[in-house]
Amino acid sequence: MQSVSDIVAEFASRPWLAVTEADLGPAAQVPTMLTPEERQLYHWLGRRVQGDGATVDLGAYAGGSAARLLSGLALSGRRFHVHSYDRFRSSRTFWAKYMPDEPLPEADDADLLPVARRHLAPWADHLTLHVGDIGQMRWTGEAIEILSVDAAKGAALADHIAEQFFPALVPGRSILVHQDYLMSVQPWLSAQMVALRDQFLPLAFVPKVGLVFLCMAEVTKTAVDAARVGSLTDGRLMGRVREAAAWHRDMVPKQMFKAMLEQIKAHPGVRLGWQMRRG
Repeated sequence: MQSVSDIVAEFASRPWLAVTEADLGPAAQVPTMLTPEERQLYHWLGRRVQGDGATVDLGAYAGGSAARLLSGLALSGRRFHVHSYDRFRSSRTFWAKYMPDEPLPEADDADLLPVARRHLAPWADHLTLHVGDIGQMRWTGEAIEILSVDAAKGAALADHIAEQFFPALVPGRSILVHQDYLMSVQPWLSAQMVALRDQFLPLAFVPKVGLVFLCMAEVTKTAVDAARVGSLTDGRLMGRVREAAAWHRDMVPKQMFKAMLEQIKAHPGVRLGWQMRRG
């Protein structure tokens, strides 16, 4: 197993930037909301995986993140399986923006599942799609090697994800990717993670808003309970965001946390990203 110092040095060198579109194979054609660097990162993470546990993709949309992870995992030489979670529904606006080559559905809340299955068909034997509300789903307890979170759009769901999935991460090995970590309308993510700073080590900031962490210690029920964000007052939430700004001061521009504080002030009591964005 790599030492922590070796892992830190590895991520600091940003080796995923060497990944090309050709390296992605059929995954390069799967529609995605990921930025170009995030696409490189996901493929590289799959390729470098250190164990034989599961990879979990929370917030799949049409399969873009899962495809890039799978394309890398297929080259890892390890036994692998991806569990991808989503409602697999889409508005017409998002459909037109991210899948312009697909026939536009007649109504909103369109079924994405057939599209995702078609995109992910090359890896079907290594994939389970979990369809529905992630907030109602449970994890099996199997060890998780890579956990990608792009679904914690509300504080209550962030708490549920931490409770169900974080305890399955392997200390010294498992990687957590928080894809929306620095979005100003999701301040509960940094508030949650700073309360878990004894369990996670920040490894890399991946623009525009993603952060990558190494699991350092077992995430116990006690730790999860202490990190809960759903019931925080605005004042306590802002206090945690300020703590997170100090924690990440050498990695993340401070104005990103300032934007979170401004959102909390402008939307008192709001704990859903879409409600902050609408306001």
